[in-house]
Amino acid sequence: MQEPYYIEKAIQKFLKETKSKYERQAEFDKIIDEKLTTTIENIAKSTLEEIYKYCIGDDTDLKNREKEIYNKIAENYKIGIRLFEGFIELNTQISSMTYGKCFKLLDTFDDHIKLDTLIAIHVRACQVANEILVLIKNGYADGAHARWRTLHELSVTFLYLYDSDYEVIHMYNDYEIIEKYKKAKEYKACENSLDLEKLEDSEWEELSKRRDEVIEKYGKDFSEGYGWTMNDLPKGRRNFRELEKHVGAEKLRIIYSWANESVHAGVSGIKDKLSLREEELHDFLTGSNDCGFLDPVQYTSNSLCQMSEVLLGMEDSILHKIFNELLFYFQNEIVLEFSNIKKNE
Repeated sequence: MQEPYYIEKAIQKFLKETKSKYERQAEFDKIIDEKLTTTIENIAKSTLEEIYKYCIGDDTDLKNREKEIYNKIAENYKIGIRLFEGFIELNTQISSMTYGKCFKLLDTFDDHIKLDTLIAIHVRACQVANEILVLIKNGYADGAHARWRTLHELSVTFLYLYDSDYEVIHMYNDYEIIEKYKKAKEYKACENSLDLEKLEDSEWEELSKRRDEVIEKYGKDFSEGYGWTMNDLPKGRRNFRELEKHVGAEKLRIIYSWANESVHAGVSGIKDKLSLREEELHDFLTGSNDCGFLDPVQYTSNSLCQMSEVLLGMEDSILHKIFNELLFYFQNEIVLEFSNIKKNE
């Protein structure tokens, strides 16, 4: 039988002390039956301060478990995590370096808008990779894999926009108006029920006006989902799945689907976890664990590599070629290190 947690022990202790005031079990049972509400209130009051101090302290069951897992990961995955950290740092340097060089070389407004858009996506991807790193270092493989889902979406969008003309770049940026309008419409629909601050009529009118302007500019289809892809994807097939196919990333669809399971409430996502070893699959896991990191690490490194390789290809220089070699060296070493650890688990 599993050892009770501290809070459970504290309540059991009070029940034992209360029970000791009665000579016979029957008397105690009678009091419990007749004054159940009062008894529960007394238990809560008598243990509240003790449990409160425990919960905000540094020596709780949960915190001790987290410390144990964190130390295991720090010890067993030390080299892998260092490599992963270095890889992310390398990608952030590529983002900064590319922007600094290319912005000076490009002349037109359209060129600058395209560069700004691509770099903005790449920077966001590096931030998501850092979030994945934090989750891995603290033992949350399923959360890390779920964050890769976002990274994959960024990568696919990046690849699509890189190969697109200026009109599509402008459509992608102008689509922000459509997204803001949809969110504002949903907000207005629940203002009263959620007692939210009212959206000013002037704000709504301005947003509606700007929405009408971009629809007039691009056509009615632009207001639909993934409307900014209307130049390449046919009506009825403007979605992320088709966007994956368009950039040749459909091979990752099954991995993306698995990552979705960690995001949504489907039964597969509840029962199947990267964070549990095969012999632990029937356990309940409410916190961290020291396994399951290979998938989020290898797919994160792959998505970042795809984008960074494209950025490096924007200038034919020895420096960029060296960076490119470093990228794939780090990626191979990271996957190899995490694979070896998984084999030995």
